[in-house]
Amino acid sequence: MGLFLGTYLVTDLGGPPIANQLVGVFLFAPMVAGSYVASRVTVAPHKLVYYTELVLLPISVVMAVLVATGAAQIWMVYPFLFAYGVGGMVNMTAQRGLLFTMAGPLRSTRVLNVEITGTASAMMLGPLMGGLSIQALGLGAAFAIPVVLLAASLPLLWCSTRRLPSRQRTVDGAVDAGVVPDKADWRLLRRSRVLAVILLVTVICNLFYFAFLPLVPVIAGYLDAGPAMAGVIGATAGVVQLLVAAALIIRPTRNPWSAYVFGVALCLCCLGVVACTPVLSLALLALGLAGIGQALFGSTQATLPVDSVAPHERAAALGLLSTTIGVALPAGMIMLGIASSLLGTRPAMLASAMIGLTVLAMTLLCNRPLLRASGSAVSIGGERNTISAQP
Repeated sequence: MGLFLGTYLVTDLGGPPIANQLVGVFLFAPMVAGSYVASRVTVAPHKLVYYTELVLLPISVVMAVLVATGAAQIWMVYPFLFAYGVGGMVNMTAQRGLLFTMAGPLRSTRVLNVEITGTASAMMLGPLMGGLSIQALGLGAAFAIPVVLLAASLPLLWCSTRRLPSRQRTVDGAVDAGVVPDKADWRLLRRSRVLAVILLVTVICNLFYFAFLPLVPVIAGYLDAGPAMAGVIGATAGVVQLLVAAALIIRPTRNPWSAYVFGVALCLCCLGVVACTPVLSLALLALGLAGIGQALFGSTQATLPVDSVAPHERAAALGLLSTTIGVALPAGMIMLGIASSLLGTRPAMLASAMIGLTVLAMTLLCNRPLLRASGSAVSIGGERNTISAQP
């Protein structure tokens, strides 16, 4: 919702497409610090999540007041979204690591899929609530909604984690939730080429697909859609992602590698359709299909890295995943923003989709033997964990 509101405010204030893309850059730039947080911050994960939300609350209040009083300017959106980006980085590293430790190897896939489903529901509800609230109440009231949500989440988080320090436990040789994990960082890629390929596919998806997200208000503009329909455009992929991700909780995919790669390819193809079509209904259909790809990609993105390394290196792997996103996504947004300014929004999105598909195909061809072998190993490892691993 912060991303949607920020980009809509920039568009409303007359900012060019590159200004929208910079909103996304500031939101995802903190992901670069994911590896550092995962391997070197000694604060217990549940406390780190709680303290982060506690800091975000007054920041949200100040931004809501500025927008409601008409004092907000374009430059103010950037530090606001940077703060929210810190929250996203903590979620991807500390919170996911905490969930994996609590679940154990027996239930880790399902538990992480539940977390991905929560993310999908946020991707659906955020833009939808933003668009509807802007249409009905105005921008100031829309910016007050994150304040209410953060205020409500703090007591829930406190109640659900206050007993954690007394029952932290070691799972499958992994370190306790409050103990500093292995500081393997980027050296881990030299020991696990499989992890390197996983992160490369993540780079491709974030560089060439997810980089378009700040352009949703611009897309709504050339499709002649108002604020409420702009929210629907931003929420469509999230709706489908939520449904598919919920199904994957009940029945996880048996071939994570195939789901991971197919999800990225489907997203890129649908982005090309959105770039070409002048019809709103066809754009919504393409975004709905992209939601399937997002669900397949997202549900395996959290589990493949931890399955490709040793138990004591899982936190470091999640940190590398966050850092990879923090590098690739802002870079993609800057590239797409510059291309949109030079070529126009539609040609830039189409070029991004075509280049992404080409790079993905080359990556798969160059690593075909490795991916075939590692895919079998992941399946065997998953069966072994299900049979023998005990929390």
